[in-house]
Amino acid sequence: MRVGVTGATGFIGGALVPVLARAGHDLVLVDDRSGPVRVEYPAWPALNADFAGEPALNALSDCDVVLHLGAISGVMACANDPVRTARTNVEGTRQLVERCRSHRVALAFASSLAVVGIPERLPVTEATPPRPTHEYARQKAEGEQLISAPGREGAFPTAVVRMSNVYGSYVAEGAKIGKGNVLNVFLAQARGGRLTVNAPGTQRRDFVHIDDVIAHWEAVLRWLRARSSNPSTATFNVASGESYSVLEIAEKVCGIWSRTHPSAPTLRIDLVPNPRAGVELIAPEFVVSRVATERDLGIRCSHRLDDFLRAAAEA
Repeated sequence: MRVGVTGATGFIGGALVPVLARAGHDLVLVDDRSGPVRVEYPAWPALNADFAGEPALNALSDCDVVLHLGAISGVMACANDPVRTARTNVEGTRQLVERCRSHRVALAFASSLAVVGIPERLPVTEATPPRPTHEYARQKAEGEQLISAPGREGAFPTAVVRMSNVYGSYVAEGAKIGKGNVLNVFLAQARGGRLTVNAPGTQRRDFVHIDDVIAHWEAVLRWLRARSSNPSTATFNVASGESYSVLEIAEKVCGIWSRTHPSAPTLRIDLVPNPRAGVELIAPEFVVSRVATERDLGIRCSHRLDDFLRAAAEA
């Protein structure tokens, strides 16, 4: 297929592009290089442009499918500048949807499980409605509505891809590419003998490995292709089902570190003020179901958090 990818040089895009290329797809890549991660491939150059600008929209109009990863991401970025970020994340996505509508281009949207906020019931399923509690989640929820509408109307196939907290790394052009998250922070802090946990520490998250994320995007691409003659929409939960509080993660790191470095001093865990207090969702319970995702995409997660932490600690 001719596959468009927005946000193509970001953390997820950088892992996805070579996989799509090796599968034989013709790629149309777009990224304005404004994100914190920049993964460039000389063999697959990306158009340096805003995904909602005319140069990008014209290029993407000729695709069979667009995988919309482009966004200004981050809880604090959206909280600190809701007008600017909404201009990109909401209004930009609206323009992309309308261009895909006029050219009947199938479209998948990179959303976040943050949109469900504090759900009325657990586990969180693919049908759990959005109840955003902060600006980043609100913008993702609006994006979900924009993406889902054409699929519900039968105009063209669409998919919402709700991702949980992505961890892990990969190598691109000889460089190791990772993303800042609590796992990497704790592993780095372990060398200094002290882990700092943002209060209250009971906030619970689901963690999914980057390799499993990419496998899901491949499966979503196949799902969209299969719906080309009978357009519809669906929401998929890209989550592992492994849910831990931040304190539990810190305790895991301490246990694994002591076993892999028996001569090292015992790690200390300190609670510190949360720089995102009042913005970050603090929920002691969070469980994600993957039943519909596994049924419709025929895919499961193959990576376990403990294996990752053990390998990283040994390294």
